[in-house]
Amino acid sequence: MLPLFKKPARTVALAALIAWANPVPLMAQSADGGSFPDRSNTFAGVPFGATLEEAQQKWQLEEIEGASVPDDPVRLYLREEESHVLGGIVAREVVYYFLHGRFYAVSFSTPDTRQTDILRQALDLGYAAPPHANGDTSLVWPGQLVSAQLQVNPATGEGRALLFSNELQTDYEKSLKESAARTAAGM
Repeated sequence: MLPLFKKPARTVALAALIAWANPVPLMAQSADGGSFPDRSNTFAGVPFGATLEEAQQKWQLEEIEGASVPDDPVRLYLREEESHVLGGIVAREVVYYFLHGRFYAVSFSTPDTRQTDILRQALDLGYAAPPHANGDTSLVWPGQLVSAQLQVNPATGEGRALLFSNELQTDYEKSLKESAARTAAGM
């Protein structure tokens, strides 16, 4: 079994708690002081579901060329001024997903086992519940507003997190089916 799935050590759990209690600019603060995305329904100050135009008032976004096919409702963006420190971890490869022009999800990776473990424990703390296993290397935390998925590379310990809007999830799944049908027809 991967070290990621062992019971959390007190010191690492405390470090994760401190990281969430003292967020850096990448995390958004909600009106009640809680920064966790499922409570605030935001990431880095932008609400999930915000239009691309609303997000661009806060973020300098650049569309990733070649990441979407024509007529795909999902567009991927990077932020120019992105801070890559997220509490107690280094967030790499931060990508913002917009579905039909609305902020649907954000994904990022962690560089090693230690930081992936910190992220996993922070998600446990933020969601106040352990995750559901989704296969051998994927964990899912269902939230009220924002859910999270963490995939772990067992060979390297690198993690890939996806935080996504529950409100837009049905539309996203519909777009997947439509894209799959177009792909099958085009093969």
